[in-house]
Amino acid sequence: MDIRTVIFYVALLAIVVTLVELYVRMNGIGANVQKVRSGELPSKPRLGPPTLFLIASIVVAVMTIPK
Repeated sequence: MDIRTVIFYVALLAIVVTLVELYVRMNGIGANVQKVRSGELPSKPRLGPPTLFLIASIVVAVMTIPK
């Protein structure tokens, strides 16, 4: 198997994993909620790092498309 094909499939796997991570962060699944006496403090999800990783993995996948 060619190394270019392996890199392509790893990039595709990274894209899928990153999309799942973004879904989980946007919906707040498994998030720790800070509780105070007046109620719960909602925290904004950090979407920057997974988004950058998604863009980088898409670029790598496009550059290594098997021929």
